[in-house]
Amino acid sequence: MSNNKIKAIIFDVDGVLFQNHDNNGKYLWSKNAKKDLGLSSGHFSHIYGSDTDVIRGKKTKQAHLSHIFATNHLFEGLGTTVDDYIDYWLKHDNGVDPKMINLVQKINNIVPCYIGTNQEELRTKHILDLIGEHFLGCFASYDLGFIKPEQGFFQHIEKALSLLPHELLLIDDKKNNTIGAQDCGWHVYHYQNDTRELMDFLKKHEIMNG
Repeated sequence: MSNNKIKAIIFDVDGVLFQNHDNNGKYLWSKNAKKDLGLSSGHFSHIYGSDTDVIRGKKTKQAHLSHIFATNHLFEGLGTTVDDYIDYWLKHDNGVDPKMINLVQKINNIVPCYIGTNQEELRTKHILDLIGEHFLGCFASYDLGFIKPEQGFFQHIEKALSLLPHELLLIDDKKNNTIGAQDCGWHVYHYQNDTRELMDFLKKHEIMNG
């Protein structure tokens, strides 16, 4: 393959740039939330089970949490406020994978790298505070109004970067997302914490030196 056919790489966050789940799929940041905040798996199922409007940017995280904390009986007498929850969440949500950031730093010398994530505003800002300096930009669903794997998400990026679908690569750990991007004509890599295999893939596409 010649002339660096891939002209930009879009990296997913959770499961790619961040490794923040345990072997049971639970967020590592929340492992002490029961002891520290009194929050159980039942609480989290309500917090995360109905937040599609949040990651689409139709509702803020604060508004979403305020409604749940005020109206759901599980949260009565909890003693933890919305601000307490947000502060704790962002303070402990720091699972950046250094080997992936190191890879991004190497790639950026050849092909520009961007973040592409299904994310609400608060955490997007938090992510950018942690790793934003390593990327040329960030495409977050709350800002786009589309979520992966919807075509609108990928088409927005194509337009923003003035690139054709075959000039873009998505690296994502969710199969549905890679299928969605592939259906739009993108290159994709379904990442499963297999950095060495990813490097081999990038070498084949002349993004890294052999």
